[in-house]
Amino acid sequence: MDKQKVSSIFGTKQKIALLVFGAMLLVSSATIPVHASGPLGESYSLSQSAARIQETNAQSIAFTLNVTKAFSGVNYQFTWAVRDPSGSVISRNTQVNSAPTTFTTSATYPTDFGATVSQVGTYNVTVTQTSPPPATQAATSLFEVGLTNSETYQRTQVVSMIAQGYRNAENVTISIGSKSGSASGFPTTRPATSQGVLSFSWTTMAPSVPLGNYTVTLTGSNTPKTGFPDTEVFLIQPANMTISQLLIGQNSLQRSVTENFRFLATYPSNAQARTGSAIIRIIESDGVTEHDVTASYRTALAQFEGTYQIPLSSNTGVWVASIDVGGYNDGYGNIGPSPSVNRGFAVSSAILSVTPSTSNGNYTTGSIVVINAIVVTPDGENFTSGTVTAVTHYSSSQVGSPLQMSYDQTHGKWIASYTVNATNPAGIWFIQINATDSYGNSGYGSTSILVTIPPTQQPAPPPLQTSTFNYLWIVVIGLLAAIAVLVSFIVHRRGRMVRKVLQVDLEAVHAEAAKVENNEFFKSVQEQLKEERKSPSNSQPSA
Repeated sequence: MDKQKVSSIFGTKQKIALLVFGAMLLVSSATIPVHASGPLGESYSLSQSAARIQETNAQSIAFTLNVTKAFSGVNYQFTWAVRDPSGSVISRNTQVNSAPTTFTTSATYPTDFGATVSQVGTYNVTVTQTSPPPATQAATSLFEVGLTNSETYQRTQVVSMIAQGYRNAENVTISIGSKSGSASGFPTTRPATSQGVLSFSWTTMAPSVPLGNYTVTLTGSNTPKTGFPDTEVFLIQPANMTISQLLIGQNSLQRSVTENFRFLATYPSNAQARTGSAIIRIIESDGVTEHDVTASYRTALAQFEGTYQIPLSSNTGVWVASIDVGGYNDGYGNIGPSPSVNRGFAVSSAILSVTPSTSNGNYTTGSIVVINAIVVTPDGENFTSGTVTAVTHYSSSQVGSPLQMSYDQTHGKWIASYTVNATNPAGIWFIQINATDSYGNSGYGSTSILVTIPPTQQPAPPPLQTSTFNYLWIVVIGLLAAIAVLVSFIVHRRGRMVRKVLQVDLEAVHAEAAKVENNEFFKSVQEQLKEERKSPSNSQPSA
């Protein structure tokens, strides 16, 4: 009993659905305009995989019809019709059985239609829903068939052509030209394949070829294949140049050093440009100060190159070099890059190289010491403005005041001089040259000289040395005086002893003279006395 009730209920629902479906058909055919929706209130949208193909069966376009708000469980049928430029129509049918409320159906041209694409022009597509009735145009579209693989080309791009419908190995004349005349190398002739297909590529388009519309025409040597000639118009525009990167010579450099910038510019054909120039925009680390550098092609490098010498007064920090969009032009109106290319590098203060020198020789009181210094920047150029001083030291003491040096333009040197005086210390003097400017660039160098001061010109000894010297002289003089007194005492004592000896001898002689009456003895004694008187120092007392 339950199954019978269910079956009865189900049959009743089917009848109601059919009645509603019939009523909807009547309302739809009477009140809803064609193209607005399907007979059951369906909504359609058509999409396609391409808008254009070449004249070949090797390429195709897929069309997809999306149907929404469909009546579930109903069989849907569609007719796809394609009309070619000659007016001929070819069609095919697709069917969706027991369709859900949303579904898709599709067709691919020319594959699903069994057609041969052999005409250039516009093809029209019409999709008609034939079931459920009444027949309703669901969607329309169109596509193009051409000879070339694009309708627009940049200079140097390869123009690829293909066409079919010619006889086996038929010679086909290819003509390409514009208002200014035929393109270089045209017209030319190529044979078709055994299947009657012609393929040709224009690979030698020059960067300087005139811009504008060009017409390509293919003409077979036999009777034309159709009443519509193979001809098409395409546009040639300026080339969009590619600059992949900006190369720099140094990632970090000092002020005064020259930075080097290089790059390659490439055409759409991948050929390298060798003409024109680019503006390289350099922004200092402050983000405001700008310098523009022109980069030109260098044959020896096979690259574009530009240089910029960093000023001594510039900002330190990270700088950025850029070639802006359209900053390069090859001279024929082909520009690039797109997008811009950028490169950063660091700039630091300059370390100056200082090479001092002095005249050879030994300096003494009154000598003039001439100090020279060659100061150069890191880039090897003379440092001509700023402050250069010479400071002289003997041991740890400074000799005189720092000397301000002046730049000698003729000799390319900084010069100062100093006169040695008697109060200066003798020995080796060390001279340091310091070079600076108001922007923080600096450097130093040193040299040495020998200074000799004559003894007569030496300053008086220190007080401690003078006291010691005088004390020693007093001791020496005292010793000499003592020795003199001792010598005088000895001499005086020795004289007294001699006189006493002589007195004793005389008394003895007188005594003997009284006893001896012999005149000869007396005379002998007198003569002896005379001799003693003549040389008293030779008379010595008897032992």
